[in-house]
Amino acid sequence: MNHGMEYSDLGLSASDRILIWAVPPLLGAVVGWFIPAIAEWATGLAWVPFQGPLELIASIQGPWVVIVTAILGLLAGMVLSHIAIKESLAVRLSDQEIRLRMHDAEQTFTRDEVSAVFLDGKQLVLLGTEGQELYREKPEAKRDAVAEAFKRHGYSWRERDPFADHYVRWVADSPELTPSLNALFLAREKAMENEEKEDAADLRRELSKLGITVRDEGKRQYWRQHGQRP
Repeated sequence: MNHGMEYSDLGLSASDRILIWAVPPLLGAVVGWFIPAIAEWATGLAWVPFQGPLELIASIQGPWVVIVTAILGLLAGMVLSHIAIKESLAVRLSDQEIRLRMHDAEQTFTRDEVSAVFLDGKQLVLLGTEGQELYREKPEAKRDAVAEAFKRHGYSWRERDPFADHYVRWVADSPELTPSLNALFLAREKAMENEEKEDAADLRRELSKLGITVRDEGKRQYWRQHGQRP
């Protein structure tokens, strides 16, 4: 590693991490402490669902009960905090490369691999030399901070997608696409309808490997071919 290299980090700040680690466990412990009392109160209301579990909780007696439920709430909050940290995008960039880490997976792109950078809604998008999407995820930093960092390191920052006018809306059995590509779009449409985000993301990557970039507007899919010029 070049120790003289200047880096910019775009991700959760120290204060953000403190809040994420503190607030959910604290709220979990408070809610857990009051769960026995809430359960006892709710069992008297016929319209409240989950009467079986509530009656079970209310039937357990002893001063230790609130301590146990508070500890369980604390642990549940800690799990939520861990998930929130793990699912946040960390971006480290220099004049030479961009490192992106999320879900314990890290990807690195050199400066020469990236032709443009922009925000599509709330998602950070990196484009390759053929116009293909290299990466797409939501950053934790604010828009102005993201734009300033990429500009400072000399990347081609765009205020909008440079290929925005090249997209065509996908319709079933689109004649411009092969049957196999249409099948992937159809599978992705179903994944989006069922809110299967990971499957939709995987299918987006599969289409990208086949030379197609996909852009979503709500549950509508738009596409363009790689190799075009903005």
